[in-house]
Formats: sequence, structure tokens, C-alpha cells
Amino acid sequence: MTEPFEQQWNDLFPNKVPIPYVFKFYFSESWFRIHSLPESKRYADTQNERLLLLDRQNQIITDCFGLDTSIYLVTGNYFTLDYFRPEYDRRKIISYNLIESPSINLHQIDPEYFDDGDENDGCFMPLYTQVIWEPKKHDDLLLKIANDEIEAFLISFEKNIIIAPYDGGIDFIIHDEALKQHLKEKYKDWLSPRGDGL
Repeated sequence: MTEPFEQQWNDLFPNKVPIPYVFKFYFSESWFRIHSLPESKRYADTQNERLLLLDRQNQIITDCFGLDTSIYLVTGNYFTLDYFRPEYDRRKIISYNLIESPSINLHQIDPEYFDDGDENDGCFMPLYTQVIWEPKKHDDLLLKIANDEIEAFLISFEKNIIIAPYDGGIDFIIHDEALKQHLKEKYKDWLSPRGDGL
């Protein structure tokens, strides 16, 4: 029986929250980013641009995970201890059978990155499911992320790889330095021209 997502996450990454925008800070040595469209264009405006975005993302994700690989898809709901807006429930946005993880008080887990200077009652409930990675199978999810409709990431604990698409590209956390450098060389034209890699 596979251990639940939260147990594997906490074993591998203690005191880190499973929220994509902090990954580049948590894992700066293993992080790099590609852009989904030429000239770092953020959003696809045409069908051709959407197809290009999906082709790029499917290609590099497959290079990381391989074919028919079991991975976790992870998203989650933000709320405070006394307030949650049901219309923002991520389960209404994507059509996966998502499992609830125990809620996390963000400040208690990581006060460095999550300090609102007030009540510090911001919480996050991870939602996850196990899926098989196959090219084109998750295009609806990738497009929703690219359009900033949802935040989600993919992780293989076996390969120790995190893939976090966002509206503009994909952040990769790859601890295997040889694989990371291979991908950066293969996809060098998709990297940011900025010195900080953003």
C-alpha cells in the first residue's frame, strides 16, 4: 500500500509546505524554469499558441517523468480558521478525484515565508490524487494552470522530481544534477534570458 501523499511529502521535505510559489526558495539549488511561449510571452492568445504551449509542456514533462509513470497531482484550498469561500474550492475547477490531506497552518509550519503580521491564521488544505503521466492526457489541467485558473503541481517521489506549471511556464525541482543540466541544455531556448532565471 502506497503511503499517503502527506506522509511521503513530510518524510522527504519536513517543514516545507506543498505550495508551488515557494519551491524556488526552498529548493534553489535544484530549481530551474522554462517559459511556455517564445519571447517569454505569458499567455496564449490563439489556438496555435495554445497548441505550442501544450506541445512544449508535454515534451519536457515526459522527458522528466517518462511514459506511464505514476505521479501525484497536488493542488489545495486556502482558508482562514474562520473563513472559507466555497466558490474557490479547487475541486470545482478540475475533474480529478481529489483526496483531502490534513489542513496546515502556514505560519506554524513555515514562519519565514508565511507571516501575515496579524492573526497568522492562514491555512492550506492539500488536495491530491495519483495519476499516470501520459502526454496529452492532462492537457485540460495544463491549460487551466496556464490561464491562471488553478495552481497545481506534479511530483514523483520515486524520481524526486517536482514539476510546477504556472501561468507563463514551468518550474522544475530536479535534485539529479546531471538530469537538470541535460534538460537545461536541451531546452536552452526555452530558458529565461534573465540572470535570475525567472
